[in-house]
Amino acid sequence: MTTPRVRYEISIPRPGTHLVHVAMQVDEASDRSELRLPVWTPGSYMVREFARHVQDFHAADERGGPLRWSKTRKDTWSIEGSPSGQLVVEFDVYANDLTVRTSHVDRSHAFLNASNLLPYVAGRTDEPLLVAVRPPEFWKIATGLPPSAQDAAAFVAQDYDELVDSPLHLGPDPQYEFDVDSVPHTIATWGRGNLEPDRLTGDVARIIQSQRALFGGLPYERYVFILLLTDGAGGGLEHRNSSSLMIPRFRFRPGRPYERSLSLVAHEFFHTWNVKRIRPAALGPFDYGAENYTRLLWAMEGITDYYTWLTLRRTGLVSVERYLEIVGEQMSEQAETPGRHLQSLEEASFDAWIKYYRPDEHSVNSAISYYRKGALASLLLDLEMRRRSRGERTLDDLMRVLWERYGQTGAGIPEDGYERLVAELVPGAWAEFFDRAIRGRGELKYDGPLSAMGVEVDWRTDPQASAVWLGLQTRTDAGRLKVTSVLSNGPAWEVGLAAGDEILALDGYRADEVSLGERLRDYRPGDTVTLAAFHRDELVEIPITLSARPASRAMLRRTRRPSVLQRTLFDDWVREQPAGAP
Repeated sequence: MTTPRVRYEISIPRPGTHLVHVAMQVDEASDRSELRLPVWTPGSYMVREFARHVQDFHAADERGGPLRWSKTRKDTWSIEGSPSGQLVVEFDVYANDLTVRTSHVDRSHAFLNASNLLPYVAGRTDEPLLVAVRPPEFWKIATGLPPSAQDAAAFVAQDYDELVDSPLHLGPDPQYEFDVDSVPHTIATWGRGNLEPDRLTGDVARIIQSQRALFGGLPYERYVFILLLTDGAGGGLEHRNSSSLMIPRFRFRPGRPYERSLSLVAHEFFHTWNVKRIRPAALGPFDYGAENYTRLLWAMEGITDYYTWLTLRRTGLVSVERYLEIVGEQMSEQAETPGRHLQSLEEASFDAWIKYYRPDEHSVNSAISYYRKGALASLLLDLEMRRRSRGERTLDDLMRVLWERYGQTGAGIPEDGYERLVAELVPGAWAEFFDRAIRGRGELKYDGPLSAMGVEVDWRTDPQASAVWLGLQTRTDAGRLKVTSVLSNGPAWEVGLAAGDEILALDGYRADEVSLGERLRDYRPGDTVTLAAFHRDELVEIPITLSARPASRAMLRRTRRPSVLQRTLFDDWVREQPAGAP
């Protein structure tokens, strides 16, 4: 392979300053070149304006002679060419934002996303690229990019899309290696915690084997998990042959916290197929300078979230009983979101750029999570396919067809592709299902699909809470009980209590988070109470007529006397699968 004509060098001479130094060389530059930095990161659908962190930009020819340049847009630098056709650009980037979609550098490590750091040459995003990394002494490099044959600390991307899709991690902390199907995998860590390497690598291998069995093989030559252990922050971001995972440092002891940690691994790894290769037509090739709209994010994230927990069940990492409990928890969260009546899955997908990643105190009333409702809609689609076909067709079959027709060919899925493929696999009328679950704002219909599996749903009130409610979400901040959201289906909404108000007393007695809930146990629906609160800096007393707490907690249980078909369908749905079994 010839040396790429666009090359980057990344160095961190003083990690404690949070500054990354970038040097960029461009061969065969035109008379005027435009360098552009993305405004968003694929997988995180919000414009984030990464160029705001760039400083001390300057351009020169190959001999160091200065070249004239100007900023023409928030994300664009226009540079006059040199007689030789070579540009050398250098600048610093302030990297002190610890999320999976941004970059973070300190004295202990560097986590780098190319979308934040490395601009592209307009019109030349399809060219191969070289990235040389100069880490501090004793720091190891982890990335999904293949290494250069000439330099062990340099990496090659076939184009800018691959570069952006391959974060780098630099640091001295351990990297754990293991193989699945003779394919090497790495877990590169940062930070200390209660992680047990043997248990984690074994459980991650089981997750990989389960999802590989679904699709029939691994679509990469190596895979890297970048695992960042934090003081509480969490999150994940998928890539074609790597993933970035932020997990609180003490969530690796067996139990519910560890279960959540494994669910993040399973979710981001499933994206190896679903979204990174099986993708909507609108998500590729990318426009890095603006929003990329699709109404199919519910399928990218919702189907992935459905398989997250199904994978943990299939591997035996959660029991059947726990799996049904988790489904009930998702149903409860959806039922406790008033915004479910105002936004469909397609609308939530399209508006992710302005809503999902920019939540506010009113979001619970006006919007839904296309992750959560998407997972529930995917569950219902899977069960309905099983019911109509008497177990002959499942969502697994849909995913395999999507992989064959779109994932392996590189073609994008049309916006109406899912409904057409489902009808092809299970002939019949599917418009009503998609009108309700995907395009509509109505309630999801659980009873039919779950009943076909021999599962009943019992809707209850929260057994730990009072029989009456105010319809508030609160948090304690520096000893003060603050309202974070006022639910539009609750009593407090009707009297004008607002997010940000500080609750002081109920019927003349001091209230905090614990005592408020306990005091409400003394009242019945229809009783009127007086809430004392600070609205900004004004003391107000607000009478509120209490209503019955909604029965929004879903409890799933097996039917006592399931039919043979119900038992067969249920067992096939939740059965544990041996490693490698399709």
